Order: sequence, then structure tokens, then C-alpha cells
Amino acid sequence: MGYSRPFDLTDSRPLVRPQPAVSKLLGLELLRFASAIAVLFFHYRHFADMAGMTSVAPSSVPLYRLLWPLYDYGQYGVQLFWGISGYIFFWKYGAAIHSGAVAASRFFWLRFSRLYPLHLVTLAAVIGLQAIHRQQNGSDFIYPAQDAAMLVRQLLLATDWGAAPPMNFNGPIWSISAEVAVYAGFFLLLRRVAPSAGLCIAVVTAGLALQLAGLEWVSIACATYFFAGGLAALVPVNSERKAAIGLAGIAIFCVATGVSGDRDKLPMIILLAVPCLLVLLARDWQFLRRAQRPIQFAGNLTYSSYLLHFPLQLLLAIGVAATGVGPSLTSPAFLAAYLGVTLGVAAISYRAFELPAQQWLRQRLSSRATA
Repeated sequence: MGYSRPFDLTDSRPLVRPQPAVSKLLGLELLRFASAIAVLFFHYRHFADMAGMTSVAPSSVPLYRLLWPLYDYGQYGVQLFWGISGYIFFWKYGAAIHSGAVAASRFFWLRFSRLYPLHLVTLAAVIGLQAIHRQQNGSDFIYPAQDAAMLVRQLLLATDWGAAPPMNFNGPIWSISAEVAVYAGFFLLLRRVAPSAGLCIAVVTAGLALQLAGLEWVSIACATYFFAGGLAALVPVNSERKAAIGLAGIAIFCVATGVSGDRDKLPMIILLAVPCLLVLLARDWQFLRRAQRPIQFAGNLTYSSYLLHFPLQLLLAIGVAATGVGPSLTSPAFLAAYLGVTLGVAAISYRAFELPAQQWLRQRLSSRATA
């Protein structure tokens, strides 16, 4: 998840599974946006922890009968993010990294320029806002924000490189931290080993074995989905029919056995489904071309909305504590306002801050290279 239109990491053309130039992987952009929206729905429950709010039955939240999968299982949008990242990185950079066409310094600086500016700003915002909330209510809102050692790890995007600690500060950053560790492993591994389906299967198998052995590191879980996504990028062109059959088989199995609602088994189901789903969505869906610009714009909001939604929730919690007036959590209007404000602020952030900051940092890299 930690990318926005990652096709700009290098000027080299895609070297793995060629895609039609016009499509711009629009199906994957839609899936990426849908995954971000799923996380926003799952974190709707945070509003119930605002000062003075009364508890609301899960079935009473807006449009629950229609949107219950997002409310109940939206956190699994993160695994889809990881899989999409794997597809993009293998498709775009796998062979280029293995051939030495992409230097390590360039790879990591460009990742830094995309991820770090907004991370730093949202982290600072959460620290300041939590201090206000703590003064008002005597406690932090949702995520603790007082551990100095954890703050250092947050600054380094290193909170979830090993055993997962309790979420803290801007809690959703946990998945980005794990992905950063996987980026490093991806680069170092691809330097030595050519990208192949066998490599992806080996990493996924090793990741699953380590997790079954009790090593439940978030970065290991991230790697399994990342390389499962990479597998989708490496399968032969015109594999959509096999992918559709595989996805249908998984769906039928889940319905027949009733395991689709089992939270212990759901991560494995998603892992099996990710390669099939990505192969299908990465094809050139011609009907999406008419909406190419808005789809790509929506895809660009995923990282922004992911990091900004909790600071915005925290800001509202401070306002509710100060005024004693809280929203109706059963109101569809409030749900619409929550989503609309989050996406609106994300759009402003991307256009006015993230993109300029990214371009400035990358220009610095270019000027150093030519100096």
C-alpha cells in the first residue's frame, strides 16, 4: 500500500509482464482504492470511543445490512495492498533491479520521497493532537502516544520489522513499516536472484512455514502477500481464464465449507485468492478507459487517506470533548461526511503537499547524481 502510482520509480519500461499502455492497470487502481475505503469503514468503530459517546450496536451503524463486509472485515484491505504492491514492484522493477539498472541509492531514495513526507507530518500531528486530547480527557485516543522508544521506531518507519508491538501514535503506519522492510528484502533478493514464479512460490512457502512455526512477525506476513502478488505479475500473458477458474474454485470452497467468515482462516483464503484476483484485474479492461483519469486520481488518494484518517478522527474527538456535542453514529449523513472529508483532505494533501514534496526530493537526488 505504501505507494501512489509507483510507475515513476525509474524511467525504464516494464520488464516483466507487459501490460497495454492505455490501461495503466486501472483494475488494480480500483482495487487499491476499494481496499483503502475498506480500512476507513473498519475504523469507523473508533468514533464510539470519543468522550461522551454512547455505545452503538454493530448492526446499527449506517447501511450495515449492505456494507457489513467492510465494517466487519475491512482490516483485510491491508493484505490486498501488500499483494498489489508485490505485483507492481515485480512487474515494473524486478528485471531492472536484477540487471543492475536500478541503483540501491535511487531505489530507496525514491521510496523515501514517496512515503516519508506525509508520514512525518501525520506523526507530528498525532503527537500534538494527542497531547490536547490527553489534557482534556486524561488519556490518549485509541493509540498510545507517549513511549519515547516507540517514537524513535516510528520516525524510522521501523515499528513492525520484528514482533508486532501494540499499535501506537498514528496506528495505521504499522502496515507501511512492514512493507518498508519487505522493500529492502525485495531489492536485496532480486539483486542476486532473477525474478521468477519459483522464487515467489519459495518465499511465500517460507513465509507460511515461519508463521506456522510461531514467528508471527508482521514483515513476514507482508512478504507472503507481496510475493504472492509478484507471482501474479510473472505468470504468462493470457492466464485470465485459469485465474478466473481458480478464484471461482476458492469462492465455491469457502461457501461450501463455511470458512469464509472464520477469521483464523481468512488470511490464508486471501493469500490464495490474491494472485488470481490480480491477474484478472491487471488485464486491459477497455470499459475503464473512459474513466482513466478519475480512477488514477482515486488510486493516488490511497496512501493519503490511509495515513490521514486517524488524525482527522482524533481532531473530531478533541472537538467533541470540547463542545460536548457528538455526531450520530447511526446516521448515513455522518458516514458520508467522514468519508467525504477524509478523501477531500487526502486529495488536497496529495496535490498541495505530497506530490510537490516528492518532486522536490527527487530533484535533489537528480542534482546530486549530476554534480
